[in-house]
Amino acid sequence: MSTASRRSLLGALGGVSAAALLAACGSDGSGSGSPGSGGTTTATGAFPVTVAHKYGSTTVRSAPKRVVCVGLVEQDTLLALGVVPVAITPWLPTGDEGYPWEQPKLHGGSLKQLPSTLNIEKIAATRPDLIIAIYSGISAGDYARLSKIAPTIAQAKVYADYAVPWDVASRTVADAIGRHTAGGQLVTKVKGTLAAAKKSHPQFAGRTAVVGTVNGDGGLNLYTQDDPRIQIQRALGFRYPTGLRPKSDESFFTTLSPERAREVDFDVVVWLASQNQVRKATGGLFEQTKAAQQGRVIYIPQTDRSDATPPYAAGFSFVTPLSIPWTLHRYVPQLVAAVDGKTTTEVPAPTT
Repeated sequence: MSTASRRSLLGALGGVSAAALLAACGSDGSGSGSPGSGGTTTATGAFPVTVAHKYGSTTVRSAPKRVVCVGLVEQDTLLALGVVPVAITPWLPTGDEGYPWEQPKLHGGSLKQLPSTLNIEKIAATRPDLIIAIYSGISAGDYARLSKIAPTIAQAKVYADYAVPWDVASRTVADAIGRHTAGGQLVTKVKGTLAAAKKSHPQFAGRTAVVGTVNGDGGLNLYTQDDPRIQIQRALGFRYPTGLRPKSDESFFTTLSPERAREVDFDVVVWLASQNQVRKATGGLFEQTKAAQQGRVIYIPQTDRSDATPPYAAGFSFVTPLSIPWTLHRYVPQLVAAVDGKTTTEVPAPTT
């Protein structure tokens, strides 16, 4: 599957057809980027650094000052570490002001957006000295072209496209900008937030949970256990059902025909779609499952009345050091209601 196709599919899975808990972490360096300026200051004593990835390795010889995100979510780790990228690649529709979990790190600044599909000319025009392309699915050819512009960090070889664990991606970004220690501290803090949520809710332990959406062809996609969204469910104590395996060209999802909707019957089912969308796609078959009849379903619509992606829907799919705590605050109460075993309990709408 081509990079362009993967990007389109990923957007469909997370988009139309398809209290902050984290305090700012300190850095290894002596300063941070000017909020909203697009400039960065990184730890000068950490360089050069070499980062291995699926296309070899990349050496960053000096502290980058103009970081561009080709990956769809890496800006969150940069922002958490005090670095404002000069440009990002938008995944789900949002304005330059960023998402709610990003805004405190921008201090009123903005995030310049590149085209949603890879555009070498536009990227080159930002004059980057480092390109981060972990959650991107770039091809070897894409990597070669990007590397002619600036040192480029791709995903680790051992992971499928769009399936790099959030903590691995975060540490990789931190290493690339000379913030190894701060990156480790950031990951540890967020893992602590997840562990606390798991400990406080023993009723999650061992329950099966899946996350899925309606695809553009009217079928169903279920995210596999390698997808970051599923990694969060597992971190909370849920387990992934056996038997859901992707096809060879489906690295982070598996496809079911609408006729098989009754097979999506687990302790918790999360749909990144509205109830009406699922009902229409499955011809009402999903509503025959015990999960649906017993109120063990969470619906997270991917668009609002203005056809924009609600922040909660975006946060659920982003899975970053900034979005995880923000989303958990809203998601955990929904999980509690879904697993309580009472058909009279309604899953609450997420708090704003």
